[in-house]
Amino acid sequence: MNKIIRLLTFAPLLFSLIGCGEQNQEGGGSTVGPVVVNPVDVIIISGQSNAVGCTRCECISDSMGDQKYFEYYQGFESIQIAFDCWTKDWPITGGVTFYSQNISRGDSFVKVSLGQGNSTNTFGPEIGIAEELHEEYANKLFLIKFACGASNLKDDWLQKDSEMYPRLIEYVKKQMNKLVRKGYTPTIKAFCWMQGEGDSYQGYYQYYQDNLRQFVGNVREDLKDLAGNKEIPFIDAGISNSSQWQYYKQVNDAKIAFSEESENNIYIDTIGEGLHTNLEPKGSPDTAHYDSESQIQLGHLFAQNFKQFLS
Repeated sequence: MNKIIRLLTFAPLLFSLIGCGEQNQEGGGSTVGPVVVNPVDVIIISGQSNAVGCTRCECISDSMGDQKYFEYYQGFESIQIAFDCWTKDWPITGGVTFYSQNISRGDSFVKVSLGQGNSTNTFGPEIGIAEELHEEYANKLFLIKFACGASNLKDDWLQKDSEMYPRLIEYVKKQMNKLVRKGYTPTIKAFCWMQGEGDSYQGYYQYYQDNLRQFVGNVREDLKDLAGNKEIPFIDAGISNSSQWQYYKQVNDAKIAFSEESENNIYIDTIGEGLHTNLEPKGSPDTAHYDSESQIQLGHLFAQNFKQFLS
């Protein structure tokens, strides 16, 4: 009787180690062999230009020193990213709106490094995320970035048939499938959102909270099966107080209000954290986009806030 009990106890473990066969991709038959389970966490980065990354790489040497620039230039081998960056041409005076692809790495995952923004000379929050987590989560964390500069939530992301939303979902699913084909078992752990500048105008900011609720609901619904059928944590960064964003406070207030609707909605107070847009490039600051040190800090803040959800 004791022998039977011991066999029954170890049977599930033995079965999991042996597996029930793998599909032979060459001949279509099955072969008996171990089932390899290699779980990894996936973080989505999305939004508009500060998510894409318009911060200039060359400014890092002045703000953080040559050593940091070289470290970021070399990149972080243990954290990999797939990215697809876009820009919306949205003429203020009217005219045809169109969307142009900047740089993309959709064919494979690569190490996080400089030059993964809207050009090979810019970068986004992925650098700070990788710097924060590359040792503790080495080879266990992947980033998928899909973002569009100058986009707004109301027109470009809200509806499932809008310009950017279906591309986002398609891109995420495509990259998740690639991880599976590489032998990983990936799970989406959080969605990082850096957006709102494009909605800080009359006729847009008034609807931001309601629109955000609908957008996040769509994302959670459409990607639920890739998140272990759990509610995807939504990490939402506030926009800057740049003079370019007339109603920045109202947009951020909407973000704060939305964050209070669920424990899985998290708001990052970028203004309170001291992020700035008014220093770089020297002599002619680009006040729409974060300065280099602040872009790195944005990545750190994202990582610090979603880390609690990682495996």
